[in-house]
Amino acid sequence: MVTRRQSALAASLDRRPALRSILQALRDPHTYDLRRNSFTLFGLIWGLPLSLFSIAIDLWVIGHPLRQEQFWREPIHLVFLLHPILFGIIFGAVGTVYSKQDRQIAELLDEQRRHLEELASANREMKKIDELKSQFMANVTHELKTPLVSIKGYNEAILEGRFGPLTAQQRHGLAVAVRNVGRLENMILELLEFDRIESHSYLPRMTDFDLVALIRLVLTNFQPQVDEKQLAIELRLPPRLEVRADYEGIRRVLLNLLSNALKFSGKGGAIGVEVQAGPDSPQADVTVWDRGPGIPEEAKRFLFTRFWQADGSSRRRHGGTGLGLAIVKGILDAHGSTADLDSAPGSGTRIRFRLPRVPTPASLQESAYASGTAAHPRG
Repeated sequence: MVTRRQSALAASLDRRPALRSILQALRDPHTYDLRRNSFTLFGLIWGLPLSLFSIAIDLWVIGHPLRQEQFWREPIHLVFLLHPILFGIIFGAVGTVYSKQDRQIAELLDEQRRHLEELASANREMKKIDELKSQFMANVTHELKTPLVSIKGYNEAILEGRFGPLTAQQRHGLAVAVRNVGRLENMILELLEFDRIESHSYLPRMTDFDLVALIRLVLTNFQPQVDEKQLAIELRLPPRLEVRADYEGIRRVLLNLLSNALKFSGKGGAIGVEVQAGPDSPQADVTVWDRGPGIPEEAKRFLFTRFWQADGSSRRRHGGTGLGLAIVKGILDAHGSTADLDSAPGSGTRIRFRLPRVPTPASLQESAYASGTAAHPRG
């Protein structure tokens, strides 16, 4: 942060005319101080040989030997003797200007150093506050999880008729309650997952599993929203594809990406999942896409930032904690993968990531890519 005083000092260093600075230095006692100003002494030493050499040249030209009475008879010789003094004054003035500029630069550096120390101290305080906030979030979410499981269990039991028959209206109300408890539970799980990622305690438990089966399982979680919005789900998946990754972590990635795709898709729209990998490819490319409003260019760099949302107002249309994509990034980073974004306003969004494949026999690889695109009809 540059203060007004720093700006003024910098301007004085950059814009002050050199001649005016030297003229001002002629009135400064520092210019004539041989002990403190080495430039003055240097000027005297530099001017003395020049003065003597000029006198010797003059005597040689006029043909007079160097005698004392002849030396004082020529007034020009006295002028030549003033050269060392003149050089000393000029060099001393330059030394004074340099000394002032050095002091100003030192003041600037000292002030900048103080500001850096203040910023470092503020940064340490912010880090402490952030750690306290994360700890508080972790404690609260852990405390909320226990009673929420009980509420969800009893609601589901009542809905199933274990405590007696229900009217149609009661059944509908309980179904809404169970659905919202599920949303709340998912938000708490997101907070817990994010806390693990932020505290670097998330370590992927690498196992081999069928990625295609996991994608189809995750999609079943969103069937009510798909039906409600009358969305088409377009799948381009092989019959089976083994990958090596953390099953729960990748499940969370797919849940968050599909949740975002559904959230930003209008009624009658479409979302899709594609899995691509050549027979000899060591990796599988997974793409989740939607035909929603897309993402503006200026918002892309914030997309995977925690708590950031495209519409951050209190009246935003789409809910959520703003942690979904931050969690996706953290999990993929732990897998050595990245989330590649392709989006533009009005063109929808595609997010792609890669996972290492499990080597399979050639016959299975050939059959895995015999399928085309599967489209689920609109609900």
